[in-house]
Amino acid sequence: MIPRPSSANGGSIAKNTTYLTGALIGQKILSFLYVLILARLVGVRVTGDYFSALSFITLFSIFIDLGLTPAFIRQTARDRQQGLTDLHHIVTFKLLSSAVVIAALFGSIALLDSMGRSHPDSLFIRWAAVIMVLDSMTLTLYGYFRGIQRLEFESIGTILHRVVVMIIGITGLVLGAHPVITVMAVLGGSASNFLYVVFHLWRQGVVWRPRLQWRVLRSLLRLALPFGVAGLFTAVYASSDNVLLSIFGGNREVGLYGLAAKIILAFQILPAALVAATFPAMSAAFITDRARLERIFRYSMQYLMVITVPLMVIVSLLAKQIIILGWGAFWLDAVWPLRFLALALPFLFLNYPVGYLLNAANAQTRNTINIGITVVVNVALNLVFIEQYTYRSVTIIALGSAALLFSLGLWYVRRIITVPAQALLTTLGKTLLAGLIVALFGWWLIPQLDGRTGAITAAILMGLLYLVLAFVLRLMRTSDAQALLQRLRRT
Repeated sequence: MIPRPSSANGGSIAKNTTYLTGALIGQKILSFLYVLILARLVGVRVTGDYFSALSFITLFSIFIDLGLTPAFIRQTARDRQQGLTDLHHIVTFKLLSSAVVIAALFGSIALLDSMGRSHPDSLFIRWAAVIMVLDSMTLTLYGYFRGIQRLEFESIGTILHRVVVMIIGITGLVLGAHPVITVMAVLGGSASNFLYVVFHLWRQGVVWRPRLQWRVLRSLLRLALPFGVAGLFTAVYASSDNVLLSIFGGNREVGLYGLAAKIILAFQILPAALVAATFPAMSAAFITDRARLERIFRYSMQYLMVITVPLMVIVSLLAKQIIILGWGAFWLDAVWPLRFLALALPFLFLNYPVGYLLNAANAQTRNTINIGITVVVNVALNLVFIEQYTYRSVTIIALGSAALLFSLGLWYVRRIITVPAQALLTTLGKTLLAGLIVALFGWWLIPQLDGRTGAITAAILMGLLYLVLAFVLRLMRTSDAQALLQRLRRT
């Protein structure tokens, strides 16, 4: 069992982790529900416009920040007074960089038009550009609170953002508003979050004043460089699929792939919650007890193997029912990407403990390099195949990219700890055996059942069978389940 950090600092870390993890889980749930409702109300192409516009600003927004926010957080944590000085300079700089990036964004759209390439609706892009600036400013302002270890404000703001988005978006669509309301709703959420953090900074006596001294800014940009590179790779990895699909395919393809990816993303709440709960213990164990670090890593990997295999099997087999019952028959073409993206779940889940261990061991640079390699491979393959095979090639390449990123991370983990290969392979073999049995059972069962009730019944029966097999194969013990629940409660 992994004990809770006993120091005051450890308690603060655990409390802040709980705040932010809870908020991010809530945000993902609300985001998934919003997309579920949005996709049913507006259809494939408008949903594609929505995903495309947000993917474009995700890609461009990194050039507003340039890694300044994570550098600012680190500096504020070391010297709060210097952090206040840096805050004024960063916000001033971002006002200038925002103008440049917005011009580059609209210039890119004009270039795509001149080349006869598709892109998100220009009206969507205009509102998305405002969102991009607001979110970038909000990120930096919350950076001050991160630096002084007050994450409760960001946690509440994160939920506030999503609630406002849902209220404006769903109300507007039900009342027959123009489809651009889907993006304007996000703008409303971003504005609410921005005003919320400004208010709490004001309560702390922090009021922005324009400052721009080259000496201070140059020092900040030098510190920000590695964070900026990491942010660029992460942004490209997160958004390049939708951006390239929008350019070389069309918004219908973006909608189909984006919906399937959103469903898979929703399941990542599980590893995010588990590994975020153990990250403080990983960080402490790296300094004091490498054997304990190995145990934490092994337990995390084993738990996630046990969780991810049944999810992979159930989602793959019930992909058609999930899409039709959740979004309607006109989304039927999203079944194919959902079925294949479900096969990526084990890699996506298991990459969490791998990535967090690298961060805990001060190997963030290796993480960045791994993401960079994955991005280059992903984009290169997409450029070769996307025009001919559209979202189908993107789906397969996304699956391969997830496997590549996990493999690169696991290879480097061996330099930090002795990877318990025998224990992990034994667990993997048992989970795959149980998953195969459940898959065969589901393949026989699903055709016998119809409708929403039938799909739910099939999912429950397959889940129960897997649970029985997990105990039979000693993948899970009662004491293990109790220990896991205790660990999550304590964190």
